[in-house]
Amino acid sequence: MSRSLLSRIFVAALIVSGQKYIGAQSACPSPTGATVTLSGIVSDPTGAILHDARVTLSCGEIAVHGTTDAAGKYSVQIPAGAYKLMVEANGFTTKEQSFQVQANQANQQDLILNVAQQNSTIEVRAGAKGYEVNESSEATRTDTAIRDIPQAVYVIPQQLLQDQQVVRLADAVRNVSGVTIAEDAGGRQERVTIRGFVTDTTFQDGFRNNSNANATFPDFANVQRVDILKGPSSTVFGRLDPGGVVNLVTKQPLSEHYYSVTMQGGSYQFLRPTIDASGPLTANKALLYRLIASGQDSQSFRDFNFTRRLFLSPTLTWTPTPSTSVRLYTEFLGGSNLNDRGLIAIGTRPADLPVSRYLADPNLVYPYRQGKAGLSLDQALGRGWTLRSYERSSTGWTNYNARVANSISKDQQTVTLNDLETDQYFQAHYWVNEVTGTVKTGPIRHTLLAGAELNYEIYDTNTVRPAAGSPAETLNIYHPDYAALPPRSLTVTSRVDQSRDGYGGGYVQDQVTLTPKLKVTGGVRYDLAKIKTVGYVVTPDSSSRATAWSPRVGLTYEPVQAISFYATYNRSFQPQSGTDVHGAPFVPEHGKLLETGFKFDTANHRVTGTASIYQIDLTNVITADPNNPGFSIQLGQQRSRGVEFNAVTHLTHQWDLITGYALTNATVHKDNTYLADSQLQSVPRHTGNLWTRYNQTRGWLKGASIGGGVSGVSDMQGQLITKALPNTFYLVPGWARVDAGVSYERPKAGGWKYRFALNANNLLDRRYFSGASGRFAVYPGSPRSVIASLQLVR
Repeated sequence: MSRSLLSRIFVAALIVSGQKYIGAQSACPSPTGATVTLSGIVSDPTGAILHDARVTLSCGEIAVHGTTDAAGKYSVQIPAGAYKLMVEANGFTTKEQSFQVQANQANQQDLILNVAQQNSTIEVRAGAKGYEVNESSEATRTDTAIRDIPQAVYVIPQQLLQDQQVVRLADAVRNVSGVTIAEDAGGRQERVTIRGFVTDTTFQDGFRNNSNANATFPDFANVQRVDILKGPSSTVFGRLDPGGVVNLVTKQPLSEHYYSVTMQGGSYQFLRPTIDASGPLTANKALLYRLIASGQDSQSFRDFNFTRRLFLSPTLTWTPTPSTSVRLYTEFLGGSNLNDRGLIAIGTRPADLPVSRYLADPNLVYPYRQGKAGLSLDQALGRGWTLRSYERSSTGWTNYNARVANSISKDQQTVTLNDLETDQYFQAHYWVNEVTGTVKTGPIRHTLLAGAELNYEIYDTNTVRPAAGSPAETLNIYHPDYAALPPRSLTVTSRVDQSRDGYGGGYVQDQVTLTPKLKVTGGVRYDLAKIKTVGYVVTPDSSSRATAWSPRVGLTYEPVQAISFYATYNRSFQPQSGTDVHGAPFVPEHGKLLETGFKFDTANHRVTGTASIYQIDLTNVITADPNNPGFSIQLGQQRSRGVEFNAVTHLTHQWDLITGYALTNATVHKDNTYLADSQLQSVPRHTGNLWTRYNQTRGWLKGASIGGGVSGVSDMQGQLITKALPNTFYLVPGWARVDAGVSYERPKAGGWKYRFALNANNLLDRRYFSGASGRFAVYPGSPRSVIASLQLVR
């Protein structure tokens, strides 16, 4: 994609709308004036009352809040005058309207809220007060206050993503302790380390985003926030690695007209325009749209590497009746880059080479194309019950085309390149159906969830290599001569594989409010996995059938309003392919979590956060069979223990602070190949993060913001240590990097609001490595880089 095309996208975005902006605000009443009563009932479209709905009336400095009681009634005392009335309730759209409170009389206003797509209400509230987010639906599949979830949950809100100009997942997760990027698979996929365990499965809107649904890292143009759930969580997510869940929540259509045009540019010829347009398509706002388009054309601090991509995501939300909401989601992404596996390790450290050195053939490009589409239905059933039926499908193609280093000469001067080309085709179909509702048994309230999930994944590969006996190509790591690499001659089809995997699961969950201070969450899930691989050249055919039960139980206790103690037991499972020496298929890996901690939320949300201590045990890990060379058995065990802390602090009305620290001890507990008690690969023992932001809200600098912080990790193992060669290992050195940013935002009456931002990453130009996956894939971090942006909004 040419840079001229990106420029045209940006110019076209400037004329997205010619609508005239009109803004007027009535004079606000005096805060000291005589008050009158405003009351009413909040209900859903079926007439069922909504308890715990939040009612806010605001004008200028006045903001009065109320909450509906068990009968759905609210009542507030407020001075007479004109206000903006906002009503929020879990699972329903946020309603806003102008309202006139009359003097010398009681005011009555009943309100009806429409059913909403899951996450839409949270999107409205997230980041409304800086970095504060108080709810998440990912851990329980119900809108639940984070303080009531018996597990460590963290949310990276839109405001923080914007302040740091995040365009990659790796940049986002630095804000959460105990979460790092282990590797990016040569620029193809970001693999995340959570609590000591590496996973290549992230989620998007609750749907899987692994290699069966993606050929590259996700684009952040349509990401509203990032939810991170720590620990095994198969009860609601199904097959899962034990470290946890990273879920990207996408932006939804808005009920008011919104137009945004952003141009970013920076170091290494970075250029990235983004268009975001949303609003109603009908006068009654029953049909809403959102169109997000983005492109990127950039070079890299790595020699020869580049990124070119084009992203498009049109979305529609249709509300034919107040009880029904339908969402159509689509996404298209295409681009190319080089397959870049970084540097190599020599001895006990990464090789002493420039971080820019490319150790592969720079003429071979990695192209990809992928598309996603999904349909979601939210239906109010009456009496507080809601049906959700979500489907999403993905399809795509990529060409893994590379000569990459896979061995080094005895004199440690020359690497041998592994030459192959693989066409990869994938499809993934995910369908989730859930019913949620609230019932009471005497004074005890139950929030119930019952669901069923069906998945089907297709993955086909066709790999060609040089003919047997062909001389291997080499490259001197200190003086590489790329021009001397001869033309390729790939003549042998080395393998053709087709996988057809089906998964099904059913689950139930009950969140029990025993008293306002004591709550219990319990649930169980049953899963069936059928995995089938057909090999046409060298890979033998295989098929397996596995089942798993995944229970969870958690307790929260709130002795005082500011603190909530919790304890939880969770399980996870991950199906495994292959068989043992007797031909018996391998059973799933199982993860078990024991965790306790406390969550704090002081008055006015001044300080919110979580402190926890946990242990995760992973069993049924595949390891070598000592009695049958060339075969494997499932006797391996791994364990992770740790302590974590994360907090968001509003130091003042203008000053926010994010802090985090994690101590992680992740080790091989039992294995026939790897050394017991040795550290797991790409797991730093210590991680820490700090970010602070100050906003100027008064004076001639009103709208200006300045922020900065530091994030870092300690040393980590670059490879697992074997029993046969316990002294052969290397360490990826620890690092800390400093980032900073400034911005200025100012509305322009009657037209566009503009925002200018400038960020500097790795401000001190520290040499560091973000992760590794063996001796021939050590991933260097970027030197100092600068990114500037101009955003226009109306």
